[in-house]
Amino acid sequence: MLDSRNNYRKKLGWIATGAVCAITATACLSDTYNTQSIIGLCVAFLLLCIIGLSFKTTTIQHFRPLILLCSLVYFGFIAGGCNCILFYFQGFILFLMGKSAFWLSFTVIMVILILSVIFGSIWCGWLCWLGALQEFIFRQNKWRLLKTKKAQKILIYIQTLLFVSLVIWVVISQRPVLCAYDPFVAIFKLKIFNWMGYITVPLLIISSLFIYRPFCRIFCPIGWLLYIIKFIPFAAKLKLVGCTDCRKCHSYCKTDAIHDREVEKTCILCGECKRANCSFI
Repeated sequence: MLDSRNNYRKKLGWIATGAVCAITATACLSDTYNTQSIIGLCVAFLLLCIIGLSFKTTTIQHFRPLILLCSLVYFGFIAGGCNCILFYFQGFILFLMGKSAFWLSFTVIMVILILSVIFGSIWCGWLCWLGALQEFIFRQNKWRLLKTKKAQKILIYIQTLLFVSLVIWVVISQRPVLCAYDPFVAIFKLKIFNWMGYITVPLLIISSLFIYRPFCRIFCPIGWLLYIIKFIPFAAKLKLVGCTDCRKCHSYCKTDAIHDREVEKTCILCGECKRANCSFI
């Protein structure tokens, strides 16, 4: 049963890869005002498919830092962080409310969700430039309390509350509300735009030094959505098999997603745990 499900998911993966290749080729031949950003996103989605298909190999893991760096440099500092994944999420909500001008945002989020069902949370662990910035800043986790299973549940409750609050804020405002307060855009543009930036930018940098991806684990709405879709029975998830309770993989998991011989749904599929030589599927 497990082998047939894996084969089915692999076939879906190849179909998705082919579809993304076709869309990328179409985008390269098109001529619209946002062609460059569309091509960049298509390349990112194509990379997601390639990583998803080769995730079980040991070779692909060596390229993760380079892929994160390229995503950070291109989407972050070259593109100036615009449009960022937070903008796309807000546009996704506005499109659902009938604002047809945000069709690109809706499409981007839907593609991320569909590919994440097939391949898992590879977007978070390998391609998101917001996560990449925090990862390169991170030095050492000083907060041992965050490593417990109870702490992970509390973080999810907080993230859920913030997700609902953001949706309500966007619905009431009828526009993208976070752009003026986004610390990532301020960092990527090397310019603080308002007084709030003098609070959020230092807070993001300092917290990222001692907590692994604090924004992703507490606030990011896309991360919350990718957490939720893992409750779908056929969604791709990392599983630990034949566990001997040696706990070697625990020391490699920076998201603290491994507890009681199980990989929690907070896993971002970074693949670092595979360095412990434990068995994962």
